[in-house]
Amino acid sequence: MNDEVTIPQKKFNDFLLSWINHLKNELNYSIHTYESYHRDLSHFQKFCIFENVSIFNPNKHIIRDYLFQLNEKNSSRSTIARKISSLKSFYKYAIKLNLIDNIDLSFLKSPRVKKSIPKSIEPEQIKKAINTIMEENNELWINLRDKSVFLLLYGLGLRINEALSLKRKDVPEGEWLRVLGKGQKYRDVPMLPIVYEQIMDYINSCPLKLRPDDPLFVGKRGGTLSPRIIQRRIEKIRYKLGLPDFTTPHALRHSFATHLLSGGADLRAIQQLLGHSSLSTTQRYTDVNEKELINLHKTIHPRQ
Repeated sequence: MNDEVTIPQKKFNDFLLSWINHLKNELNYSIHTYESYHRDLSHFQKFCIFENVSIFNPNKHIIRDYLFQLNEKNSSRSTIARKISSLKSFYKYAIKLNLIDNIDLSFLKSPRVKKSIPKSIEPEQIKKAINTIMEENNELWINLRDKSVFLLLYGLGLRINEALSLKRKDVPEGEWLRVLGKGQKYRDVPMLPIVYEQIMDYINSCPLKLRPDDPLFVGKRGGTLSPRIIQRRIEKIRYKLGLPDFTTPHALRHSFATHLLSGGADLRAIQQLLGHSSLSTTQRYTDVNEKELINLHKTIHPRQ
């Protein structure tokens, strides 16, 4: 194997870490997204090593061979689309750092992926889940912390990484909470009194003194709370209460939007609350309501 291949590969791990930090801290990608991108590029790097080429010297034939191999292994359209997105993001960042020359990736066309309909949790199930948090055998401040996060996801429609990126100084004295969302874009969401009171109960019970620039939600050692802690908490409650398999932090956000729409909220208002750049993304929730209406009709119509 020649130096042209091996030298750039020695830089790969450092560059990969730099790119992931860029996705995480500058573009504010979710943990699910940047971890998936990390796996995608590690997989592509292994392919490049096998083909004895440098990942920093891409050519159309290698990339096409890689995608052909994915097709041969019956990878789903959504998986291939994500891997293409990972490659584009990776090389765009490499060009930005002048690590490689500008390259034309326009030949990379993502397959059409059927958008899944967001699944929401019934309001009564969410209420039981939130109440169950306080029954867990943890220190009081930890239960109050996790309940606060739950309420931000369901009550305000935040993404999990948006909630956990909040600092102590972000908790408003007024009626609006400013949130840093995807693409480093801010949006303002109404701070419900019940959510504010819950957060203040957590802050007042927390044994760690939270300074203005400290993370709002902290672990036992004072560092930023890991999303995995909340994910595991929801998994535990899901099993305990027999909730649907899709009960996740993001499902709470979906439920927030679906229940608002069911209550008569305007679609564009929901778009602003969720921080969607495109209305078409928010319109998926109308599909949810249509599906619910069809099921309701089938259940209660006298002709059934």
